[in-house]
Amino acid sequence: MVARDPVNIIGAGPAGLIAAIVLRKHGFQVRVFEMSQDVGHRLNGDFQGLENWSSQTDIVELLKSIGIEINFPCAPYYKGIIYAPGMKPVETASDKPVFYLVKRGSMPGTLDVGLKEQAQETGVEILVNHRRDIHPGPAIVGTGPKGADVIAVGMTFETSMEDMAVVALDDDIAPKGYAYLLVNQGYGTMATVLYREFRKSGEYFRKMARFFEARMKMDIRNEKRFGGFGNFFLRDTQVRNGKLYVGESAGFQDCLWGFGMRYSILSGYLAAKSFIDGSDYDELWKRELKPMLETSMINRYLFEKFGDFGYRYMARKLLVSDPCGFLMKHYNHSFMKHLFLHIARRSYVNKVKDESCNHENCACVWCTCERESLAAH
Repeated sequence: MVARDPVNIIGAGPAGLIAAIVLRKHGFQVRVFEMSQDVGHRLNGDFQGLENWSSQTDIVELLKSIGIEINFPCAPYYKGIIYAPGMKPVETASDKPVFYLVKRGSMPGTLDVGLKEQAQETGVEILVNHRRDIHPGPAIVGTGPKGADVIAVGMTFETSMEDMAVVALDDDIAPKGYAYLLVNQGYGTMATVLYREFRKSGEYFRKMARFFEARMKMDIRNEKRFGGFGNFFLRDTQVRNGKLYVGESAGFQDCLWGFGMRYSILSGYLAAKSFIDGSDYDELWKRELKPMLETSMINRYLFEKFGDFGYRYMARKLLVSDPCGFLMKHYNHSFMKHLFLHIARRSYVNKVKDESCNHENCACVWCTCERESLAAH
């Protein structure tokens, strides 16, 4: 490999690790600084979905095309069950995977550990228990969310249930969000995703559990509770003081439902590309990500406005349409939908007060009541 100036990456999340792998394969010396004792420290072995509907390019093929191996379990899901208020359950199916199921966390078999192993195999130096709030010179910053626009409260468990994906759109169990049940090869995740009423997360968790117990043949063993949060915001530039911001530290998240891993992957790759060929990072992410980010904010605005009617409409459309085609249409820019952008921006309240902050115990991470709510459940 040709010797290059070292690139420092702050944060060992998916965006940072993908940037590290791509840079190393192009001859750069790379150091990753992770403040925790391992990758995936915020996650709990829960299932998450790599969405496969916002682009014609399959997400697995995208990963391979940028030099990322699939060295972690990544199960394609083609069908699922959707519940909406006042409707019978809807069974939906697609010719191509709607999403790929991956496990997140610091244990073996997770996407996080798989990316870490790939990075180390290519020669990336990962320094754990290293905090770098201030770093001189160019760097890539992927330190994760700084506030909570959405929280998830759920459990992981062992089970004899068959593989399945079930989603419930119902404000009684997930205000302005959704609840989900995912099972794969004897392991499951069940969670409620809240965009409102964070203080009542424990109450909504119990309602969600009763909801699925009443409708599915539940078998839950060795359950473990978990909580998580996500953050979305739009900013005109993601380059400050020579540092390129990626993933949720840049606000790159799906504002509608929180399917942001694809955005993290792309942002990490684009940040690496800007180092490799000298291209402008702001131009890259604005071309590849900004239209989807703006559309996701508009989707969030409309989703909240239409309530139960919108939930039923979505369930019916997913029944009679190709799910990937329907979702692709609504996740990408359109002229008519873009007319709502101004009002959606004006209506959206971001929880982060200082988006560049990265200080321990900072008051802007999220409000005390929300932090205590997750800690209690």
